[in-house]
Amino acid sequence: MNLQFIDAGQFKTLLTLEENRPLFDETGGYQEQWTEIATLWGRIEPKKTGSQNFAGQAIPHVTHLITTRYRSDIAVSMRLTRAERHFTVLGLHDPDESQRYLICSVRAFPDYLEI
Repeated sequence: MNLQFIDAGQFKTLLTLEENRPLFDETGGYQEQWTEIATLWGRIEPKKTGSQNFAGQAIPHVTHLITTRYRSDIAVSMRLTRAERHFTVLGLHDPDESQRYLICSVRAFPDYLEI
């Protein structure tokens, strides 16, 4: 397969990789606890905006592509955080299967939602 050129000099955004490790209580409930796994540099590209109906209210969302250096420990359902913005990882793609770069399809929700 042909190697794809990605300019790593465009990785100017510092991101935090986080994993949800829920805290369970005695009644069977739980509370989300996001734990930092690593910090990494990446490039964020907005791709699409939209909204979805939830309880009769339109909830806006934006999908992005985040490109980083390849890591084997990134998984779907983790999130990448930049400052106070959270991007939920929906899919992962190695563009040329060389384990040099990783393209993450992510969704950003408004800050007032905890989905």
